[in-house]
Amino acid sequence: MIKWMGGTFLVVLLAGLAWWQMSANGKEKIREELVLNIPDTSQISRINILDRNGERTTLARDGKRWLVNEMEARQDAVDNLLATLHNQRVSALVPKAALNNVVKDLGSNGIRFDVKGKKDESIMSFYVGGVTPDERGTFMLREGSEWPVIVNIPGFEGGLRSRYIMSIRDWRSRQIIRPVKSISKLILDYPTRQEHSLVLERSGKEYQVTPLYKPDADPVPVHEYLVEAYTDQINHLFAEGILDDSKREALNSSTPFCLVTIADESGNVQKLEFYPTVWIDYGSSDDKPVKIERYYTDYNDETIYLTQHLLMQKIFTGYEHFVSLKNFGKEK
Repeated sequence: MIKWMGGTFLVVLLAGLAWWQMSANGKEKIREELVLNIPDTSQISRINILDRNGERTTLARDGKRWLVNEMEARQDAVDNLLATLHNQRVSALVPKAALNNVVKDLGSNGIRFDVKGKKDESIMSFYVGGVTPDERGTFMLREGSEWPVIVNIPGFEGGLRSRYIMSIRDWRSRQIIRPVKSISKLILDYPTRQEHSLVLERSGKEYQVTPLYKPDADPVPVHEYLVEAYTDQINHLFAEGILDDSKREALNSSTPFCLVTIADESGNVQKLEFYPTVWIDYGSSDDKPVKIERYYTDYNDETIYLTQHLLMQKIFTGYEHFVSLKNFGKEK
């Protein structure tokens, strides 16, 4: 751990401010390499992130939204980063007593950020290192400078590294389904509760539903209000987190509680499989009733989300729900 020597943090701060003043040749201007904030973040079009392992992450503005490696980004995380770039300030130079350790840490653990403008010009490039021993500041180094600095947000107690250093899963949007304008076909399959399973299809301007496990049954008309309400619900499904693929083998060898398949008017198909976490982690099954709080939710066999039952239960409807209003609006 870096040991502070030679006085209090206040002394270091005052010494740093005096150094800036001398370096500016008496002018009221801070040297560019000691400025680590961006006054107008609306001019940022892209942020390239490069870690020491060579892994690259790109945040790119796409109209009103942001993408991370060409996938939908989590807007609150990007907004938090942009606010940090705007509000952070250099509070002090790194003391000489700690310089070697800080430089070594930046060399081995520092992450490079290159902030680009609307014309793809570099607005600012800098490295983010660890936090100070009191966890109130973060070590950073602007590219082109030879002396690292301590950065914080005035009035905020805490380091800034966690706002910068996140895995691509943390940057990604938690919205599960790509928004659907209208459903052309919906399959709800409950393997252990087959009587609730259904197939809903659009024929012209009308919707019809049949039991999934009784394909010869007569189709029943479905009121468009129910389909519109269900479409709105699936368009507002958000996960608690995005997981790695360590659970995929277990999911592939298990029976899900529910499978949802949605085809839109353009023929795009999205599939969700919901596995209660207690079934996977503790070997519980549907014939041993347990309280279900979370699911491992597999999207298109590509991404595993961690989802909460309280947020997902609104789409776990059944055949009886869609036929409940079959005569709605037809009464004389």
